[in-house]
Amino acid sequence: MKIVTAALIKENNKYLLCQRGAEDRLALKWEFPGGKMEDDETPEQCLIREIREELGVEAEVTGHFWDTMYRYSTGEFLLKFYFVRIKSGVMKLNVHNAAHWVKPESMLKYDLLPADIEIVERLIKSET
Repeated sequence: MKIVTAALIKENNKYLLCQRGAEDRLALKWEFPGGKMEDDETPEQCLIREIREELGVEAEVTGHFWDTMYRYSTGEFLLKFYFVRIKSGVMKLNVHNAAHWVKPESMLKYDLLPADIEIVERLIKSET
C-alpha cells in the first residue's frame, strides 16, 4: 500500500485546490497538493518536500486533519491530510495546470479526485 500526503493550505477562509496537468494520470482533476511518501520520510517531511517541488514555496505542517483509504485502479492508498501553512516564497505551479483558492462549500463544484471528495465533505462539516 502506498502512503500519500495532502496539504490543506488555508488563506482568507479559502483552501488551495490544484488542477493536475493534462499529461498526468487522472489528468485535469482537482486535488489538494501533495504526493507519495518516500521510504525515509515522515508524512510531515513528505508534505514539506512536495509543496516545495510542486509550488516552489517553503511550508510547515500545523496539524493533522484526517486519514482515509482509497482504492484506485493502480492500487490501494492511505491518504493523510494535514493542515499546512506557507512560510515563505512566491507560489508558482511547477506540475499543476492551475490553482484556485476555494471556500469549502464551493469545492464540490470542481472535478475532484475521488479520494478528495470525502475530505471536502469533512471540511464543510468542520467549518459550519
